[in-house]
Amino acid sequence: MNKFIKVLTATCLAMGTFACSFVEASNLDTYRNLLINKKYTIKYVNITPEERVTNRDKVTLVGNNTMKSGQVSKLLYKPLECVVVADGANRYEEIGVNNLKTCRLQNNNGTYFYTKYDDAGKTSFWGTKKNTVTALPTNTIAYAMQGDAFGSGDMTRLLNAILPDYMKSSDMPSYRYVNSGWLSNGLNYVDYKSDGRNMEAIRYYFNGYTLVKIASAQFVYDDKGQLQARRCIIKINEFSPTPAKEYLVLPNGIKEVTKKAKKTEDEE
Repeated sequence: MNKFIKVLTATCLAMGTFACSFVEASNLDTYRNLLINKKYTIKYVNITPEERVTNRDKVTLVGNNTMKSGQVSKLLYKPLECVVVADGANRYEEIGVNNLKTCRLQNNNGTYFYTKYDDAGKTSFWGTKKNTVTALPTNTIAYAMQGDAFGSGDMTRLLNAILPDYMKSSDMPSYRYVNSGWLSNGLNYVDYKSDGRNMEAIRYYFNGYTLVKIASAQFVYDDKGQLQARRCIIKINEFSPTPAKEYLVLPNGIKEVTKKAKKTEDEE
């Protein structure tokens, strides 16, 4: 009888552990499905932005000199505030610091690139010129080959890590599930890891069923063969299954000046 109880207890513990892992994995599956179906609104802050590669931001920021070079420090090494909205082929990405955001809007008319900034307390935009934008043809083949972007390069990598390989660009490494569990602060987590010479460990944090943070540690060999480490922390403010429609149209205050192609007699 005692032996039976021990076996039953062990079985229950094993099933409980399996159920715990299943629930945690299901948490991430929910967000993976949102990304695959391209129906979501994501708002987040990259607390540890990537280092600057060039000093181009010391010249022209938004098409005209709206900021003196001495004020550029306001933009450096600051948390990046990002918004990504998708509703099928319609898509919006926004990334920026303080009062300066770069935006990309993709819809049925094409793709718009513009900068949004606060100008003396008033929101202004800069596309082809101030408060004016032109739609460019959307290179759907290129986007299909490169995979979806999610604002910052860090977030793009961390979200692509949970997607099937066929949805990623060819230069993205493969990631695999390695662990899951609970923390003393009540959060639960799921761990992923990439393999190869350059390795990255990613942890997705959940408060119940809600994704609240992503953290990673990268270990990369530089050109001199020296191992370099870098951490990344993303705070998730919103990751919902409802596309925020207001982001998928040009905001008030922007004039579109796209030249429409003339219709041929056959099209008429």
